[in-house]
Amino acid sequence: MKLAIGIDTGGTCTDAVLYDFDSQKIISHNKALTTYDDLTCGILEALDGLDPELCRQASVAGLSTTLSTNACVEGKFRRPRLLLMGIDRKGIQRFGADYGFTDPDDIRYLPCKTTITGQVLQEPDWDFLRSHAQEWFSDVEGCAICEIYGTRNNGILEKQAAQIIRETTGLPVVCASSLFSGLSSLERAASAVLNAGLLPLTRNFLDAVQTAFHDRDIHAEIFLVRSDSSLMGMQYSAEHAVETLLSGPAASALGGSSLAGQASAVIVDIGGTTTDIALIEDHAPLLSEDGIRVGQWKTLVKGLFASSFALGGDSAVRWDKHCKLTLGPDRVIPLCVLAERYPQIVPVLQEQVYRVPTHTLPLHEFLTLNRTDWRTLSLTEPEIRLCTLLETGPLNLQQAADALEIDKYNLHTQALERSGVILRSGLTPTDIMHIRGDYTRFCREASIAAARFAAQSLQMSLEQLCSEIYTQVSHMVFIAVSKMLLEHTSPYYRKHGFDEGMEQLLELQWNNRNNTEPSMLQYRFRSNAVLVGIGGPVHLFLPEASRALGAQCLIPDCAAVANAVGAITGQMMSSKSVEIRPHGLSPEDEEQGDFEASYGGDTRFFTEETDAIAWITEELRRDTAADLRAQGAVGALSFRVKQDDITVPAYSGLIKIATRITVTAETNLTLTTDEENCYV
Repeated sequence: MKLAIGIDTGGTCTDAVLYDFDSQKIISHNKALTTYDDLTCGILEALDGLDPELCRQASVAGLSTTLSTNACVEGKFRRPRLLLMGIDRKGIQRFGADYGFTDPDDIRYLPCKTTITGQVLQEPDWDFLRSHAQEWFSDVEGCAICEIYGTRNNGILEKQAAQIIRETTGLPVVCASSLFSGLSSLERAASAVLNAGLLPLTRNFLDAVQTAFHDRDIHAEIFLVRSDSSLMGMQYSAEHAVETLLSGPAASALGGSSLAGQASAVIVDIGGTTTDIALIEDHAPLLSEDGIRVGQWKTLVKGLFASSFALGGDSAVRWDKHCKLTLGPDRVIPLCVLAERYPQIVPVLQEQVYRVPTHTLPLHEFLTLNRTDWRTLSLTEPEIRLCTLLETGPLNLQQAADALEIDKYNLHTQALERSGVILRSGLTPTDIMHIRGDYTRFCREASIAAARFAAQSLQMSLEQLCSEIYTQVSHMVFIAVSKMLLEHTSPYYRKHGFDEGMEQLLELQWNNRNNTEPSMLQYRFRSNAVLVGIGGPVHLFLPEASRALGAQCLIPDCAAVANAVGAITGQMMSSKSVEIRPHGLSPEDEEQGDFEASYGGDTRFFTEETDAIAWITEELRRDTAADLRAQGAVGALSFRVKQDDITVPAYSGLIKIATRITVTAETNLTLTTDEENCYV
């Protein structure tokens, strides 16, 4: 047997599988709660459900995680600050919002002058930076640096600024030019900011896995799923946290496709924090043409053509001032889970519901301390007092307000929640599952008490509340899948979004899903794609969404741990493209050739296009192989070469203006022989 361990750490659960590459089957699997205060505990609990002897025989391990995705969706990643060089405040005011920079005052600016070729005309005032660095970055946990033409001069100014900031502040620093080579400076800046904010999360996750493996005497080589569904090694992952933005959705697409055996499918992964949707064609996930956007941030990260939105088993059930039920986007710890760890909250919750049967505030929610390093942060005096109180255990909103001697309406915890210092616990779909008996692993009494308070505040029965929450989850999944398919079918919707008319049409289809009588106008969308459901609660919600779309629903065996399967069924991959243009004449010799090829700063001319293709192919082969080695690939490599004609419309039809050569280097986790020169 060729054994591998797959681990997926999500917002709610950590899953582990033991997989045999020879038979392509799951030997065993297990699920545990994700332990935010110490990820190692949850990983160990998941591993301990597998055969320990077989785990020690595993040669490789694949990881995936939604920690980065969830942090971005919820705005709870560690707070970094951006230093811009060569871009002033006016530029951010004009263009920054398109890339996620909505507050120009939160950025620091250091003037300099460089040319588009990277030549430095005027260096920054380094003494000014050295004297102001402590002041500029005293209230953040990391720094990202981006110089406008940093990719053209190997980031020389970024690196010097980074050295000064490290020396004066001790903060981790990320240089944009070291991550991506794209010319869009603001996309590089957004990618660097996210990388700086996500580095602590990713490194903490990797450290936790290594600690767990050491404790269980597991020596498997570790790889991590990146946003485009390929794999990267440990060392590379530790420096490129932003590449994990869609790690979880990518793993769910790979795992769902593998388990379902469908060549074309819509993979719907309903997790604890998010619902992720991806498309499969020819057994491979579809990739986005542009850099992915997560939340407000537009990046240069290559990733899936996927949708990830804040809906899951841990989505907060609340109500607005008009007594209208809301679901998400905030994630909270289900009260049934919190009560399992802190049983003392159950009588507190029951007493609170008895004394105050209804309220506009979510008085049933509790606050709990999440980060043990909170004393190292820059906090206000009330925040310090609250964290000190929470060290003894969770407090509900009224208890916290009373302890701080303030009115409950003045209890402001948003900053502490965004930084992950404290977490909320409240009513969620997971609690409703416990009430209905669909999932009963944790404390049902806490769920019932909170649901009664919510139902009374919403002026409905407990049964009505449970039914409405289930229906709303299915409804949101239907809308998201429909929009995903529309964007895939028509680039118009990808570019312009969905107007009120289209939103209304989708609502009509949902509202009439049970109507079988013929109508005067047939307007319903239908999909021939199979909707493959994965994730623990997917069987409760996807069938209704599939029926409204007229699509087949398939929930494969082991669907609850599909992400962990995807973590070890992917490949390591690097792809590069170059265009060869006809009729290029060498300025030195007009008779030298008619085909021009430029790569890596080297421009060459060829009399035959086949010679140009051969040179470019070999250059790309060498560099894609080097990329994979840098990412931790140790096995054999195979290469795919794709040749495309680039044409433009002309009076007589189409005219070829260039030939694009794309070389993709690949390897999977089962190959261990020397490098193979295999072209496809």
